[in-house]
Amino acid sequence: MRCSHVLVFSLFSIVWLAACGSSHSSSSPSNPIFTSTPVTAAAEGVEYTYQISATDPSGGTVSFALTTFPPGASLGGNTVTWTPVASQSRVSNNFTVTATSSSGGSAQQSWTVSPSGTITVNWINTYWSPGGPVQVPQPASVAIDIQALVNEPDGSLGIEKASATAQPGVFTISNIPAGNYWLEAGGGAVWTGTGTFDAGTDIAAGQLPFTSTVNTTSFNLVVGGLQTEPTEEYVEFFTDPPFGSVEYGLVPDSTTLAGGFGDGGNFDWSQVQDGFFLQYDLETLGPLSNYVLGPEVSLSNLDLVNGATNTISATLNPATETSLNLSITGSQWNSAFNNIGPAAATVQDSVLTLTAEPYVTGGTNAVPITTFLPALVLVAPTPGGLGFLLGSFNPLASACGDFTGEPAAEVIPIEPPILTDQNLGALQYGDPFDPTWTRALAFCQQATVSIPLANSAPYNFVIVDGARVPPSANPALVPLALPVQSPTINGSSLFTPGTISTTAPTLTWSAPGGTAPYGYTVNAFIETTLAGAPAFEEIGAFSTSATSMTLPPLSGGNTYLFTITTQVDGVANMQTSPYRSALPTGFASVVSAPITIAGSQSEVQIHGDIDAWRRLLVPKRPSPARNSARILPRSSCLLSGAMASIACE
Repeated sequence: MRCSHVLVFSLFSIVWLAACGSSHSSSSPSNPIFTSTPVTAAAEGVEYTYQISATDPSGGTVSFALTTFPPGASLGGNTVTWTPVASQSRVSNNFTVTATSSSGGSAQQSWTVSPSGTITVNWINTYWSPGGPVQVPQPASVAIDIQALVNEPDGSLGIEKASATAQPGVFTISNIPAGNYWLEAGGGAVWTGTGTFDAGTDIAAGQLPFTSTVNTTSFNLVVGGLQTEPTEEYVEFFTDPPFGSVEYGLVPDSTTLAGGFGDGGNFDWSQVQDGFFLQYDLETLGPLSNYVLGPEVSLSNLDLVNGATNTISATLNPATETSLNLSITGSQWNSAFNNIGPAAATVQDSVLTLTAEPYVTGGTNAVPITTFLPALVLVAPTPGGLGFLLGSFNPLASACGDFTGEPAAEVIPIEPPILTDQNLGALQYGDPFDPTWTRALAFCQQATVSIPLANSAPYNFVIVDGARVPPSANPALVPLALPVQSPTINGSSLFTPGTISTTAPTLTWSAPGGTAPYGYTVNAFIETTLAGAPAFEEIGAFSTSATSMTLPPLSGGNTYLFTITTQVDGVANMQTSPYRSALPTGFASVVSAPITIAGSQSEVQIHGDIDAWRRLLVPKRPSPARNSARILPRSSCLLSGAMASIACE
């Protein structure tokens, strides 16, 4: 087209260009609009599907591409499919789909999926025996004692029970969502988020052997080579595996011992190969009096016969003495009892022990096979009182352990507290055992806290702080664990009596100084009546590595005490393996004022086997009364351990 006038040309050329544009161009690409919502629920081993839908505003077609996805996921047409494997469960998995319209527009939709998964509980205990550690899986029947408590989105709680697998000692729990949950494995509950949990522990003894029949088995013990002492002394007979122990009180200056005992149970004595005769002599160290190991003899290949009379003769070897220069920083122990409850604590007792864990090597700290049977004792408290121990003079009962919560009325001080820094001097004791075995030097102090009760006299609550360390030439015993700071319950001071309006209270605290703890345990004690007097019985133990905890549901209309215990250990991990231990260890507690849960509060709904949860909250009676043992006449014996059928002669 030609134009002779510039202005006309310009005007018409604009019109012409516009006309050309309208006849040769198309509309801008339209972006798809997603009309489906991603599915975010999934479970390990179950096929996950999500059907995608999107529209093209211009009326065209839409195609899809999976651009971000976890391994194993795929897209067929408009459907995403995926079967999560174990490593993908209980973690976040990212997805992105790109939608493209036929006109060339695009849009993306992204989401995450955290499939519920199966957690694995390995419950295999390690028994340390003369031949080395022996792995003993728990039987399939203990699955009834393993469950997980899961917080549901609607505020309720779900209980998922464990199942035994074909592999001995291995249990699984399915349908556990991402995040933390309460795991119960044969006792207290642990707040954990792990996918694999080690519920096993190390035990300082061989596995207890039993027969299918009951036998009457007798023993004559003939022991010579005793070290003569002007004071009363004791000889102990101890075996591995341990049936218990027998202690004989001797008259001063005794050189021989003849005694015996009988067993009317089903303990398999033919499996007992190793035994120990241990003589304990009284020594004084500063304000403390202790029994220390003197002459001893270790026996092997005992060749005992069930249902017969077995004579065991032995001559003790002179003591191989070891010494350490012991000091105790009593000022730090004293200050550790400040601000630990609703009233000032009264420190009244101390216990010093030194033990050798037979056959336990490699730095492992093994637990005794029973609470009051802590391996071979090198140093133990005197028979002057019972303290917070099971027996009076029984060395094997001289465990420096956490007996917080024991009835104070049953506690008789055993040794004076040490509240100032003291260098006690040289502690000399016999130690002829393998130097590779674990040794544990332990010191505990006990206090009572007066708990105010409505319509009753105050209740004296026992608090025990303690530490266990490897002995060295110049050990200074200091508290390793210190009590938590500024504890609260539902935002109010834990040390102030009160009434709360929830059955699932939240406790918070600040981490203490000292050695960094691996975790904390909250124990709940419910007020009850025992022999016509107010008492508090433990109903649950709940552990966490955090500095706060919302307890699982308790019961309205009841009054509780709560303790928070700081726990220190060389290797224990609260999330994955809380029962494996290495020195040093320590513990320290605080106790609450009485806390009442209002009776009008509705309880949290629990889905699943409610009996499984009730088993966790069943009141647990205190340990055997501390004053149940007594000093026996000379030339008699006292038994400790689990073999109640054994009788002394």
